[in-house]
Amino acid sequence: MSQQRLSKVMIEQLSKWGVEHIYGYAGDTILKFFSELKDSPIKLYTTKNEAAAGLMASAESKLKGQLSVCLADGGPGTTNILNGVADAYSDRAPMLLITGQVESWNMGTNYEQFIKQMNLTDSLTVYSALVTNPESIVDLLVKAMTKAIVEGGVSHLVIPMDMWDKEVNAQARDYLPHLDELRLPDDELINQSVELINQAQKPMILYGRGAKGCREELLEFANKINGGLISTLAAKGMIEYNQQLYLGGLGHAGNEKADNLLKEADLVIILGATWWPMDSVPRNPRIIQLDAIKENIGMTHPVEVGVLGELKSSLQLLLEKVSAKNNQEWRAKVEGTRELLLTKLSREYDNNQTGICPKEVMKSLANILGEDEIITLDSGDNVVWFAKYFSKRCEEVLISGKWRTMGFALPAALVAKINYPQKPVTCIIGDGGIAMVLAELLTAKRYNLPVRIIVMNNGVLAMERNKMLSANLKEEEVNLSNPDFIKLAESCGIKGMRAESVEELDYILNQHQDMTETILIDVVTAAPVPAGTKLESRKVIELV
Repeated sequence: MSQQRLSKVMIEQLSKWGVEHIYGYAGDTILKFFSELKDSPIKLYTTKNEAAAGLMASAESKLKGQLSVCLADGGPGTTNILNGVADAYSDRAPMLLITGQVESWNMGTNYEQFIKQMNLTDSLTVYSALVTNPESIVDLLVKAMTKAIVEGGVSHLVIPMDMWDKEVNAQARDYLPHLDELRLPDDELINQSVELINQAQKPMILYGRGAKGCREELLEFANKINGGLISTLAAKGMIEYNQQLYLGGLGHAGNEKADNLLKEADLVIILGATWWPMDSVPRNPRIIQLDAIKENIGMTHPVEVGVLGELKSSLQLLLEKVSAKNNQEWRAKVEGTRELLLTKLSREYDNNQTGICPKEVMKSLANILGEDEIITLDSGDNVVWFAKYFSKRCEEVLISGKWRTMGFALPAALVAKINYPQKPVTCIIGDGGIAMVLAELLTAKRYNLPVRIIVMNNGVLAMERNKMLSANLKEEEVNLSNPDFIKLAESCGIKGMRAESVEELDYILNQHQDMTETILIDVVTAAPVPAGTKLESRKVIELV
């Protein structure tokens, strides 16, 4: 058996397991691996900071539901990439983090940039290992990838610099098909669920990211039992406001009408969601929870029946077995609540400030973006406005769910375009969020990734400022010192345009529906305080 360099064996192993992209940034301890990637089937994308590379890998995993890979130098490179690693860990996105390390003989000494990397990543990983013998590389790599996929989290391999060009006998292994096998729901648990659903007269359905790909079954199920539909933020865009039973979301990014109706329900059916905001839910609920991940069931609330299994199969079985309901009084109440909600949303926030009301920005986007749009959101008030006022279907909404890091939306948009070049991609980000990743405009230009970047420019960290106001705190250091985003974009080789009115925004969006180049739209927005804004301890922070 012929020997090969460790770096080449790694690439073969990653390729056999379907890895097509790696996201990273150059550094001494990983340069040999960079060089090996040059003529390999895996495409290397480099960012301007490792943090963006980590966020790109996390977003790719959420988007495709598959293992992603990111790569960082030892020392500062590893510390920089941790934000993206934490995002993947928090949202249970399978990811492999590969970091370089100083030569094995320099480990534990005072050598420059040496740090015990696994101590840094320990709380963010499901598995980590240091490669101490090159012959173990396939064993370690397969174990790391398997753990990441099975447990839904981040695995970390640390590779000393002198290991990359070691000659090894290890052979890459084929992908393990059993990792793709879907668990079918238990018949007895389905039957118990059917019995509870048949008894209920006021059912409500809360669905999340796990229900992706189940739109038709979900609508059919809701109509069969006359159950109101409430979505988490990550599931926004699956069902549009013109569906008669759809009530939007819960909590700060939702509406109190959905909250109130949920509290009246005699049965809550949770599908692929872990979001359970305590101020918005019933105190003593009867809950059926269906999920493909066993840890999610009962994670944040009591459950009467928990059904573990692939969600589409579970929904199809429920549709076969539940009786069509004649609870027309409840359906009328759900539909009436929806009409009241739409009326309220149409009247809220008459703008008396300088700039476009954020509500109007979201309505403009809803009017123009198509159902195949991939939308990436940042963190902050831009998310609240989107959740409340974006009323249409879209292909996908990518968010930093539980971690809620600023700066997520732009790297996520770039990775969406890399993976689905034929689909339109829109990034919605605040001026504070984009300030954290401005250099990644150069990444968009470098790889010719035509995405639409909507910068909500109000000159302030709006969510933080508004929470300070709600708590009667003195405002301090929440105003921003923004550059001219148009000039900055143009200096990066990107087209920049500014919208100071709804009419200007609509014109720009209409003129650039067919994206052939990256465009940054600086939208001058007001900063009204969204209803429900308050400073408090977060009792439950799951959003998925």
